[in-house]
Amino acid sequence: METPNKLLKAEDIRPWHTYYAKRPKNFIFGNDDRLVLWVSVDRTQIQYDSNSVRTGRKYPTCTMLAFLKWAGGERPMVGTEIHK
Repeated sequence: METPNKLLKAEDIRPWHTYYAKRPKNFIFGNDDRLVLWVSVDRTQIQYDSNSVRTGRKYPTCTMLAFLKWAGGERPMVGTEIHK
């Protein structure tokens, strides 16, 4: 399977990790990041949360290829940065 993203592959996408957009949009409510909640066993579908999902709505799902086209990279988790 050919990947649409040079930095990320399907194997790199993990639940409870946050990813940012290649071309971020300015949101009134925050940034355009997505938190991956679930990845299917065959790694073809994901479910995510973001600021654009309104309270009381279902979390959207999309194909892995669509997510990889959207994703620019992974945001570091808070507290994992190495301080020098």
